[in-house]
Amino acid sequence: MSNDQSGGAGLRRTLGVGVLVVALVLGGVWFNDLWRGQPFPTADPVAVAGRLDARTQAIYDGLQLPDAPLNPRWPMAGIEASIYDCHPRGLANFPDTLADSPPREPGTAAVHESWALAGVTHAQAADATARARRTLEAAGWKTVSYKVSGGDVALRLEAPGTKDKVAVRAGVVLYPNGNLEVFAAAECVRYPKSAAVDDEGRPDLPDPSAPTQLRSRPPASS
Repeated sequence: MSNDQSGGAGLRRTLGVGVLVVALVLGGVWFNDLWRGQPFPTADPVAVAGRLDARTQAIYDGLQLPDAPLNPRWPMAGIEASIYDCHPRGLANFPDTLADSPPREPGTAAVHESWALAGVTHAQAADATARARRTLEAAGWKTVSYKVSGGDVALRLEAPGTKDKVAVRAGVVLYPNGNLEVFAAAECVRYPKSAAVDDEGRPDLPDPSAPTQLRSRPPASS
């Protein structure tokens, strides 16, 4: 075998070993990430709450239902942080997720907002939701699901991304009693240690201001 051939074979073996090492390293990193789970994004829960408020405001503006009053008795009204919906991630914690009460991930919370317009008919809700969908999609939102059939009206969207990469889902749901719920919910976030929390570790959040056009009006009578 010539020196050129020997050198070529040696180079191929070296390259082969190098590729194998890289593959093993990348495979180890991939498995470690899978085992430990994707880290929770870090964000200020007050800032997240403000973002959700802005998202529901955008939906209200898109609905164009100025005559529908805000329902003061909506049972889910407000901005809240749940610390019991966030659980450890990754294959290492998979057995715990099968428990009746999975352990929560300390220092994390899922922020959500909800309010409702009262006295909205099915026809009004269908037209308003279609308007909002067109407006929001034009602004960069993505439709996750959309349903208008029978007595159902429901729209769920993914809001445009932000620098902290906290995913936000928002939308509209019509209930049989004429309540048109507008909601927004963020994925679980790890909040800074400096965040103000209550005795259970639930972050303190501001009251909603959306829809600003209705917050200053007298409450609806029903």
